[in-house]
Amino acid sequence: MNPHPSHPAGKRLAAVGRRCATALTFATALTGAGATALVLLPPVSWSAWQYALLALEFSLLFAALAAVGLSASLLARGPARVIAAAANGAVLVAALVPPAAIWSTARDEGIPLDLGAYTAGLSTSTDREPETHVYLRTGDSPVGDPDTPEDLVLDVWRPAEHTDRDLLPIVVNVHGGAEDLPQSLLPRWDTWIADRGYVVFDADYRHFPDGDWSVPVSDVKCAIGWARAHAEEHGADPDRVAVTGQSAGGLLALLAAYTTDEEIAPSCEGDSGVDAAVAWYSASDGTASAPEVPWRQRLSPLGEELHESSVQMMGGTVEELPEEYALASPLEHVSPDTPPTLLVMPGHDLFLDPEDNRRFAARLDEAGVPHEHLEIPWAEHMFDLNWGGFASQVTRHELEEFLGEHLAP
Repeated sequence: MNPHPSHPAGKRLAAVGRRCATALTFATALTGAGATALVLLPPVSWSAWQYALLALEFSLLFAALAAVGLSASLLARGPARVIAAAANGAVLVAALVPPAAIWSTARDEGIPLDLGAYTAGLSTSTDREPETHVYLRTGDSPVGDPDTPEDLVLDVWRPAEHTDRDLLPIVVNVHGGAEDLPQSLLPRWDTWIADRGYVVFDADYRHFPDGDWSVPVSDVKCAIGWARAHAEEHGADPDRVAVTGQSAGGLLALLAAYTTDEEIAPSCEGDSGVDAAVAWYSASDGTASAPEVPWRQRLSPLGEELHESSVQMMGGTVEELPEEYALASPLEHVSPDTPPTLLVMPGHDLFLDPEDNRRFAARLDEAGVPHEHLEIPWAEHMFDLNWGGFASQVTRHELEEFLGEHLAP
């Protein structure tokens, strides 16, 4: 008699476990490979680019998923085990490259990063509501089309706890977006800046009317003037003002800060001068000598759409309107009187080659303008959507230092 009888039920259970482990390890490998392809290849649609942005900014989660798949592959049998292990190992390495690169940059700059904050969520919500004010009735403005009147508004964000009677510096923020989006697009950033000791005015604007690209610059100048005129009502100091912006909003912020009122008139009366400017992933040069757009954009169906949109906004091509394109290029307005500037540039931006901001920083340096140029490797356009991401953490550190230095009493 066999003293060690077999247990068919146990064998069946083990076989089922191996099959489940094989399925899991291939599922994690395919998920990670798909995310990697989205990040590295030209996007076929806006939705694909949005998924790629999330995959890149939360790549540590894909690394964790690949690690689970790699562990599960140990339970598989035969060739499947080797294939699954290799695939998950490759995904694990690929997913770790972006955060490791940013971690290295942060270490070189002496910036601490918090791994525990990585999953702190998105920047699209916050813990309180702003005050909202109309700063311009466009039908009354000498700038733009009077036949399409609208009320332009801005949100006022103040510190959650502020009992000091001293007036706080002003930060006017200008949102980006490829379409007509509202103000306070990423309100978590507004409240974070406010809680560092500022009053934030986050302004909407008319979105680039066809052939009349300077209208939103005029609106941003008007918003700055409104913030200064109404500063003390909100506990703010009209003599300490910075303007910040993301993407298209960064371009508007730079042009509002760099151009004279004779070059681009404000939409309303007021003092639109600023003491500092901050631009996140914003183009500085639209002239014929500007760097090429990234290869992913050139090979994407989105590339032609973006080019046509730009030509429509400007009212013609750069060959047809070279002076207009120069006027719309912050690089062309740099002078020794240009306000101190912080440039934040992702290294894996679909819309803008980092060389644009490198050349811009070099021009600022030549003119003797105080500036900081932060280039974040493997970060994508709109990286700041991920509040806890390493790119956002690095940016918050640099932004706090820059504003503190240039808006100090």
